[in-house]
Amino acid sequence: MTVKYRIPCSESDIFVLEKEEGFHLTIGSRVNPLSFGNKLAEYVSFGRAVDAAENFCKAYTLIKEYGYHLENSNFQKEGMQSIPVPELLEKELSMDAMRELLDRECLQHEAL
Repeated sequence: MTVKYRIPCSESDIFVLEKEEGFHLTIGSRVNPLSFGNKLAEYVSFGRAVDAAENFCKAYTLIKEYGYHLENSNFQKEGMQSIPVPELLEKELSMDAMRELLDRECLQHEAL
């Protein structure tokens, strides 16, 4: 396992790790710098993994504004349906589109 890319993101570090079978996107706490943290997604190409790391950081920052937290590879919020990180990253949403999606989720939840 080799760290190929690292970016700081909201009190954490996002890593792209090269493994035998591809590239893993992980998140690790800066409190425990010896750990590469939790695996969020897996990619075949390095470029796609780096793009996903950049997009994840933006999404993570935004989604925390809506009260979600990261648990394993899902965004969770009490009373709301979990949002799987790999599926969210696969959609490659702009931040505006992601904000619209989160606003819709909140409105649907309030309507129930």
